[in-house]
Amino acid sequence: MRFKSWQRLVIRMRWRRWLGPVICAVPYIASIVWLLSFSQTWIALVMLVPAVLMLVLGLLTWVLARLEFYGRLRRR
Repeated sequence: MRFKSWQRLVIRMRWRRWLGPVICAVPYIASIVWLLSFSQTWIALVMLVPAVLMLVLGLLTWVLARLEFYGRLRRR
């Protein structure tokens, strides 16, 4: 049985691991969009702070792991 490239991607992504967080993120994103539609920008920005901090922490962790294990950021 030959898999197509998108099927391999779906298998490698382990989508079941991401299903829960994606479902939980839908109301969070919807509430931010709702606040923006009512011109409540400052509340939406306050709600976005944890997401931005998680992104920064994840990128910092990735960069430090690359430097620790490979000694550089670029692939070989």
